[in-house]
Amino acid sequence: MSSERPRPARRAPAARGNVAPPRARKVRRVLAMTGLAAVVFAGASPIARDLGELAAALGDAASGVVAPEELRWEPSGGLISDALFGRKVLFLARATPGAPRDLYRARVRLSHEGRPLGIVSVHNLTQTSIGDDHALVVRGSRAAFVTSAFGQAQSLSVLDLAPKAAPDAPGGTDRLLRWLTGLQETGDGAGIKRLDVTMDPPPGRVGLELLPDQLRVDFDAAGAVKTAILDLGANDLLGAKTPETLARGDASGLRAELSSRPPKRFIHWAVDTVRAVSWIGPAPIAWLEERVFSLRDTAKQAAFRFGGASAEVRTDTPSVTAAPVLLSAHRASEDDGSWPPPAIASIWKTPEAGEGEWALPKISWIKRLDVAGAPSAFLRTFVRPDEQRPYARVLLVAMDSRRLDLEMEAGSEDPKPLTGPSGPGRIPRDPRISTRVVAAFNGAFKTEHGFYGMMVKRRVLLPPQPNAATVVLMKDGRAGFGAWGPGKELLDLGGYAADDIVSLRQNLDPLVDGGRVNPQKRAQWGYTLPGTSMQTERSGLCVTATGHMLYAWGDDVSGMTLAKGMQMAGCTFGMHLDMNPHHRGFLFTNVDDLRGRKYRSELLSPDMEIPTDRYLEHAAKDFFYVLVRDPSPPATSGAPAWAPAKGVQPPPSWFTGLFETEAKGGGIELFDIEPERATYRIRRGAHEPKDPNANDASSVLDEGDASRVLFAAGLGVAHEKRARGLVVRGVSQPTPRGVAGSALVIARGTSLRIQLPNESAAALADADAVELPLLFAGADVGVASPARPPGTTRSALGTADSGRVVVARGRDATDRALADALRGAGCQRGVLLDRGEGSRAIFDRSGTPDVPRARYDETALYGVATPLRPRAFRFEAAAAPPKAVEK
Repeated sequence: MSSERPRPARRAPAARGNVAPPRARKVRRVLAMTGLAAVVFAGASPIARDLGELAAALGDAASGVVAPEELRWEPSGGLISDALFGRKVLFLARATPGAPRDLYRARVRLSHEGRPLGIVSVHNLTQTSIGDDHALVVRGSRAAFVTSAFGQAQSLSVLDLAPKAAPDAPGGTDRLLRWLTGLQETGDGAGIKRLDVTMDPPPGRVGLELLPDQLRVDFDAAGAVKTAILDLGANDLLGAKTPETLARGDASGLRAELSSRPPKRFIHWAVDTVRAVSWIGPAPIAWLEERVFSLRDTAKQAAFRFGGASAEVRTDTPSVTAAPVLLSAHRASEDDGSWPPPAIASIWKTPEAGEGEWALPKISWIKRLDVAGAPSAFLRTFVRPDEQRPYARVLLVAMDSRRLDLEMEAGSEDPKPLTGPSGPGRIPRDPRISTRVVAAFNGAFKTEHGFYGMMVKRRVLLPPQPNAATVVLMKDGRAGFGAWGPGKELLDLGGYAADDIVSLRQNLDPLVDGGRVNPQKRAQWGYTLPGTSMQTERSGLCVTATGHMLYAWGDDVSGMTLAKGMQMAGCTFGMHLDMNPHHRGFLFTNVDDLRGRKYRSELLSPDMEIPTDRYLEHAAKDFFYVLVRDPSPPATSGAPAWAPAKGVQPPPSWFTGLFETEAKGGGIELFDIEPERATYRIRRGAHEPKDPNANDASSVLDEGDASRVLFAAGLGVAHEKRARGLVVRGVSQPTPRGVAGSALVIARGTSLRIQLPNESAAALADADAVELPLLFAGADVGVASPARPPGTTRSALGTADSGRVVVARGRDATDRALADALRGAGCQRGVLLDRGEGSRAIFDRSGTPDVPRARYDETALYGVATPLRPRAFRFEAAAAPPKAVEK
């Protein structure tokens, strides 16, 4: 018997097939990768020995010119990755020497010694042919650069070169499509996250320094260098911050937008992806679209005929009747304007129910003026303009331009700007704007379909195209419609200077001009095959003869059908907007808190195929949005809010035109007359020094004006020996001579302006004018007036650049107090209402116990009620200025 203890039986090893132990597998992978790298290195020769040669190689790959000092390497992916897939590098390239630069990204394969072996891919990240990208800085996975054009820095951009997927990012198919798009556009499936910052006003020079989690921005402003700090976040661009809260320091005027793209329908993604392939382009897509829509139209016509439906066109088709033109001021009233529009006669013997009859949108929560008697600013109807297709409808939305402001915004993808970043693609987040938005609708075509111009808030994304249909927004809030001039420059527009244009959008030729359909005889409306005009979903925007705006939409119409619908509605000019399914739509909205997504929105028609949060949250393409116009004057610092003035209001009375409040500190009353709500007349006082040109008509109003007087303000009388000038009905009595310390107040229609002595004299043949003591002009102060007895009420008048007129009155008010009150109310110039012999500061108001008189002992300024006029108009562009001839 053995003394040794028995050993336990050995457990048989588990079956593993041919799988090697973990350490062995790791060794094999390393050997395999090393061997592969060895093969790569052994079979490759460097394409460049230094940065100069690499820059030349990158220039060849980008078909441009690259300077060695404008290359910036991104972080390495490791020895093997750099060798096989290439290390990423950012660089600036010019198409030709001296041309603006674009920002590119390339992958360059590197040897283990760091020598370039080959260029794997090159992608243009900015594509701004007018904008010059410069000041490129890179730190880790962050990059920043500036885009300049026209001698100014248009924007600066921050790039996250290795973005992390957001927690709420879509998955599945959407994630795959985003990855493919990122690969196509940036050379990396993860894409690039981009933050764009614009500065108002644009500086001439900008310097950038990337710090850990921050970007330092140095820029010139008013001759001084200012600094702003942008907090970018540690792990993700912005981190928990929002674009509105990232900047500190000298950050006033900075506006930041974080670019983003919503998921696309697969068909739209496929079309855009294929169009972007250089050797395919848009033509094959247009061919396919034309075939599909043509087959659909044929099938729909056949179904209508064989389904037993019939419709007969009227043989006595009425001619299109234009809406009534507004009458002159002395005959207008609140009830004889142009709203609502007249009913539209049908071309069919048997109209459908509601056809051509304007009705309220069936949405109860649309924002409107909270004033009794105010009608809706929106009306809707439909017409059937296609004699071959009785089922084809054009839906029309009329917008009262007296009470609505039109604005526009660029999409996050289109238009593709020639300088600087794309647009934000959403309604502004400023509550002062967003809470007034009541509607939004689609814009125009993609950039590649004509490169039609767009400018937003004076920033030119695409320059205007000659003769294209154009909508312009002016700095006074008006909207103009017309064909652009023969050049690409900003032009004067019949009564408006080029500098008055704030925004513009173009598309195609005019659909309607002068009430005529397709005056340019265009055959192609949209990117279809030449000679075709397929039946599809289309939209347009037009202005009526009375100055209101119409949005037109049809889900099965040609360009000509859309134009005829506009013509039937009385439009004098119409522009084709976007077309095809999922691209166009009109929605009503009511916003309480856009950041908190507290809003309501509803489409004009259930047949529109856009999400109800488009334009509010994200829009890839440009769009228009409509705001309720706030009639109130700008708030006066430290003073009570403006309130409707007591007494009679100009028509319509539900849209206030006269306001009142007290200046800061009290003691001085302020009376505000909004632009174009009154016509101004100056009449000679009975106690003015005698003048041979004066007669009885110099002292009284015409009968029509007298019946519509809103107020009368006393101006005093002139000294016998130092008579200040006076012009009534174009006749001088006496002639203004520029008395020291005086300014000339000129009343011409609804305009009242203060002309300084050193300014060019205006023609006064059709005006009234009066010389008054200058109180202030900008920061300059006028000559001090003589002291008045205690208890004297004094008054002054100020004008603002916007056209507002403000009257200030106060007992024992000093010159400075009156000037401060008017400046606080937003006036740039002011005069004392005292021609020299003392004024009683009369201010009489219709509808109050102090009723204006037919004539006064002192010269008086009258305000005559003027109806609120529509603010959309048809413009005629001026000819392009001649080019300078070199001598």
